[in-house]
Amino acid sequence: MDQPASKKPPPKHRRKRLSGIERSTAPGAIPGTLEPLAGAHAPVVTIVSYGPGGSTEHKFTTVEALGKLRGLKPVLWIDVSGLADATLIAELGKLFGLHALALEDVINVHQRPKVEEYKGHMFIVARMVHSEERTETEQFSCFLGRNFLLTFQERHGDCFGPVRERIRSARGRVCKLGPDYLCYALIDAMIDGYFPVLERYGEVLERLEDQVVESPRSSNVRDLHELKRELLLLRRAVWPHREMVNALIREENPVIEAQTRVYLRDCYDHTIQLMDIVETYREIASGLVDVHISSVSARLNEIMKVLTIIATIFIPLGFIASLYGMNFDTAASPWNMPELKWYLGYPFVLAVMGVIAGGLLWYFWRKGWLGGDRLGPR
Repeated sequence: MDQPASKKPPPKHRRKRLSGIERSTAPGAIPGTLEPLAGAHAPVVTIVSYGPGGSTEHKFTTVEALGKLRGLKPVLWIDVSGLADATLIAELGKLFGLHALALEDVINVHQRPKVEEYKGHMFIVARMVHSEERTETEQFSCFLGRNFLLTFQERHGDCFGPVRERIRSARGRVCKLGPDYLCYALIDAMIDGYFPVLERYGEVLERLEDQVVESPRSSNVRDLHELKRELLLLRRAVWPHREMVNALIREENPVIEAQTRVYLRDCYDHTIQLMDIVETYREIASGLVDVHISSVSARLNEIMKVLTIIATIFIPLGFIASLYGMNFDTAASPWNMPELKWYLGYPFVLAVMGVIAGGLLWYFWRKGWLGGDRLGPR
């Protein structure tokens, strides 16, 4: 009986696609089709309603029960972590009057940061960074209305803990202002989350720079290539944030107050700083590759110089040794190596060979070929 073929175990770490595009709907599908990606996380819905008088956290039961919470507090924040339930997303879209194309962009998580305006609300897409074993980004989508903010995340776990804590403790401006300020606070938290990641990359670059200059190894090229690849992913995530935040600042919309646009300018400055840091790190990484190649070439030249000096020294010594190894008969002719009959012939030849070797070493030292500077004028 034939044994079933054993399945090959999956790789421990799968390299992330450079394009970041992974669509769930087939080409030519009806616009607005909601089909979750394979492996999407089950949704966890968090509901927070708050205002100047305090905040209340509600447990999600049904979409109909969620509709009854509208109007109880000035601001209603619904956070959905996990995009595996297309029915839930469609019902939320029906409850808040969201466009089907925007809901499709929520499901297909390859979107670049952008802002789209619809009747009565805005659709905003940003990218949140996660730095665990490998740096990855996930899509963050939100719908901003006059009195609600509906957010969607790919998976559980985010950087919004400080914002939630400010709402619970009624600290800061978040409880005094509308959902537009809450949207700003979340975007600001996401953008600030890039700085610790880039700080870690700066430390890696410093370590690689020391290795490349002091003791270059073949593994440095692989590490630098991997670093440049991850910096490219960060660049593709950071660069569109500038346009997205700039659109929120410049374009007039009734759901964003004028005072919130002032705070969004700070987010815009942070995106510019992030882009400068990413571009600087990419240039440094590219420069380190050139430094590694130059260091390896210089080290190879030093090795070849040492070997050439050794070979040059032994060329005359080999000539003398081979000359006295020809075994001519001294009895047949007085010209056949008469020095073989000398009493001190052997010490004399060794002394000549030592003088030649010492003279060559002194000459190389004078020229600066032995690591020291050349002495005296040329």
